[in-house]
Amino acid sequence: MHSQVVSRSFRVALNTARCALLFFLVLASRALAQPITPSPPGYKEYIALLGTPIGSLPPLTTYTLAGLAQHSAEVVARYGFVSDMALPLAPDSGGHNAHSVGTFGLTGILPLGLGSTVSLTVGVANQECDGCAGSRFVGSIDGDYRIFTTSINKTNGTRFTVAANYGIGGGNPATGTSWTGNIGFPLAFTIGPDSGLQFIPFMTPGVAFVTTTGTTEASAIHSLRALTGGGVYLFNRKSNFGASAGIQYIFVPKTQVLIGIGGSYGGR
Repeated sequence: MHSQVVSRSFRVALNTARCALLFFLVLASRALAQPITPSPPGYKEYIALLGTPIGSLPPLTTYTLAGLAQHSAEVVARYGFVSDMALPLAPDSGGHNAHSVGTFGLTGILPLGLGSTVSLTVGVANQECDGCAGSRFVGSIDGDYRIFTTSINKTNGTRFTVAANYGIGGGNPATGTSWTGNIGFPLAFTIGPDSGLQFIPFMTPGVAFVTTTGTTEASAIHSLRALTGGGVYLFNRKSNFGASAGIQYIFVPKTQVLIGIGGSYGGR
């Protein structure tokens, strides 16, 4: 009697194991049969960079670009906007759901000597799409240094300035917590008299290293990406107010150019 019970229990266990194995094989075959659609090259890095100030805000303009020494603290407010960060995922034919991101950042700048500054940026990146919305923190510590400035045309006060900037930033986009380290070399022309309004066009080529944490190692990002920014800075050395408009582009195929504006107060 006891042996029959054991035998019956064994058969039940064996049948249960067979059913579980069959169920697992069916799920596995379905998973393998589904097409794998990897992200376009560089897209994950692009999203990770957009989750930090270096990718989501227009370039920071300081007294360093104006070729002048900053004497007091300065505050800069910046806003950057990308209308469709999901554009690289769009199929060759047919539409897709646009996914915009608008980022507001507030930066405090302190002078370090006659030709360099250090700054702290904190901000919020707001993402919107069909069925989603959310705000995420972004922040960075940055600095710049004027390499040299030289007069080109004394009649109209034109100067040419070369500088270096650098920074460490962080944020929390969908790819996981992102960290960036960047270095760039701003080139600027200062046009206008020293006693009045000055028009300063500039461009900032550079590179950024981006890495992510909080995800599996297989999906983690460790990459170097080229980027470039540019814009126009309106400056008057007799006024505490300044304004700028700029762009930022991360070199990833099919991505959009970030556009932004900024306003500053202080530094005199």
